[in-house]
Amino acid sequence: MPMLSRESHRLAAEPFDLLVVGGGITGAAIAWDGALRGLRVALVERGDFGGATTSATSKLIHGGLRYLKNGELGLVRESLRERRILQALAPHLVRPQPFLIPTYRRGNRKSMIRAGMMLYGTLSWDRGRLSDPDQRLPGHRMLSPGETLKCEPVIDEAGLTGGAVYYDCRCEPERLCLEFVRAAALAGALALNYCQVTGIRRAQDRVGPVEVLDRVDGRRYEVRAAAVVNAAGPWADGLDVLAGLAEPVALRRSKGIHLVTRALTREHALVLRTRAGRHFFVIPWRGLSLIGTTDSEFSDPPDRFSVTDADAAEFLTEVNEALPRANLRADDIRYRYGGMRPLVEQETSVYQASRRYEIVDYRKRGCAGLLSVIGGKYTTSRNLARKVIDRVLAILGRPAIRCATAETGLPGTPPEALERFRRRLLEEFPALDPAAASRCVDAYGAGARAVLDLMARRTELAEPIGDGGETLAHLEFAVREEAAITLCDALTRRTGIGNRGGLSEADLERAAAFMSRLCGWDATRAKTEMEIYREKVSGRPDSPARLAIEGAVTPPRSSGGC
Repeated sequence: MPMLSRESHRLAAEPFDLLVVGGGITGAAIAWDGALRGLRVALVERGDFGGATTSATSKLIHGGLRYLKNGELGLVRESLRERRILQALAPHLVRPQPFLIPTYRRGNRKSMIRAGMMLYGTLSWDRGRLSDPDQRLPGHRMLSPGETLKCEPVIDEAGLTGGAVYYDCRCEPERLCLEFVRAAALAGALALNYCQVTGIRRAQDRVGPVEVLDRVDGRRYEVRAAAVVNAAGPWADGLDVLAGLAEPVALRRSKGIHLVTRALTREHALVLRTRAGRHFFVIPWRGLSLIGTTDSEFSDPPDRFSVTDADAAEFLTEVNEALPRANLRADDIRYRYGGMRPLVEQETSVYQASRRYEIVDYRKRGCAGLLSVIGGKYTTSRNLARKVIDRVLAILGRPAIRCATAETGLPGTPPEALERFRRRLLEEFPALDPAAASRCVDAYGAGARAVLDLMARRTELAEPIGDGGETLAHLEFAVREEAAITLCDALTRRTGIGNRGGLSEADLERAAAFMSRLCGWDATRAKTEMEIYREKVSGRPDSPARLAIEGAVTPPRSSGGC
C-alpha cells in the first residue's frame, strides 16, 4: 500500500495542473480521479483527512430512500448505482446492512412504505451485479406485526401494523476517505493534511498563486496551479472570501448530531420518525447502537460548531418518544459527535433540502480556473468527482479522458471475495488472535497483510488497545504509513480504537505513551493530546484543550483560513 509522506516542500517546488482544497471524501475523490487522468495534482487539508463532515456521517452508503418522497428519482438512482460501485471497490468497508421500517396506523403507513419499497427496488435493479455473492443485496419483504417485533423487540408495539425489511450498506467513512487519498497518492498526487490555505491571489482575472501554511512545521508555501477546486465543504464560502470574490457562493449549513449508546437492536438498523416527522436511524455498530441524525439550521461560523449537552438531551427525548422501550438515559450515551452538511438549496427547511450538488465556475466572476463544489452526499462523491475533473480538463484545454475510478481498484480492494481473502490471511498468520487479524481485514482490506506482518514479527505490537480487536500495530501503521499526526487522528480516524466511547484511562495512557515514542512528543504534548481526545468524545471539538494544542503544537490558525 502507498505510504502517505508529508513532503510539503513539493508544494512550492513543483507546478501543478490542479490544486484541490479540502481533504474530505469529495476532495479525496477529485484528487484520485484527476491523478488517474494524468493531471499533476496536489491536495491540501487544513485539518486531518476526513476529519470534519466526512467523519460526522451516519456511517451509511445508501440510496436515500426518503428522497423518493420529494420526487428526486435521479438522485436516488445515482446513489444506488454509486452504492454498488463502492461495494465493489471497498467490500471490506462497505457492507450489506438490513434495515427495518416499522409501520403504524399513524405515521409510516404500510401502503405508503410498500409502494416506496417497490420503487426503491426498481431503481436498484443492478444491486445483484457484483462478483462477490456476499455483497449482493436481497430485495425487500413486508412483515406482519408479530414478525416485526420478533425481528426487533425494542420497537414500540402501540399502533404497529407491520414493517418492511430492505437492504442498504453500512460504511467506515473515515477509512474509505483515506483509501481515496491513498489511491490518489499511488496515482502520483501529493496529498497533505494539516496544510491550510491562507490566501488566494488573482492575476489578470485568473486564479493565481495560492498561499499554504503547513501547520505542522510552520512553513509557508506559494503553490502555482493552473486550476483550483474548492472542496472545503462547510468552509467553502470562506475560501471564496480569501480569493477576494465579491459574491461568495451561496451556502447553508445543516447541523447533524449522532449518539452512540448501549446496544438497542439485534441485527437490523431501524428507520424511525420523530413526532415532528423527521426520520432517524438506530444502527447496530461495533456492539453498540449508533443513533442519528438531527437536521437543524446552523448559522454560526463553522469553527464554532459543537455538540452541546442540550443538543444531546433534546435528541435523546426524540429517540425515547419514538422508541419508548429503549428507555435511554443520559448515562447510556457512550459517545456523541456531530458535523455540518453544506447545502445548496435555499428555499426549504434544511431537513427537506435536497442533497444535490452544484459545481460553481468563477470564470464569469473574474476568477477563471477556480471551481467550487457545494452540496452532495457521501455516497455520490465519486461521481461528483468525475464531473469536476471533466470540467477541469476543459478549463485546461486538455482532450477529454474517460474517468476510470469505477473500475480501478483502491489500495485496499481485495484480490478475491472478501471472506475467502479473510480465511486465507488468517491461515497465513495462525499465531495471531483471530479477532485482531479479522479486524485488520475489515479495516485495511488487501493492505491487512502489512499490519498482520507487524504483529507477527514484533509480538509486543499485537497487544490490544481498547475492546474492538485493534492493537498497537494499528497505531504504528497509522503514524508510519498513513500520516497520522495527532492522537485523535490515530484513535478515531485511522482506527476505531477511540470512537466507541471514552477509552479507559489505562488504554488512553498506553496509546499516548506509544504515540509519544513514535512521534517524539514530550510529556506536555502527550498530556495535551489525551485531553483533546477526552474533549472530542464529549462532543465539544471547540474546547479550550483543542485550541491549546493548535497553539502549542502548530502555528496559530490565521483568521479567515480554510
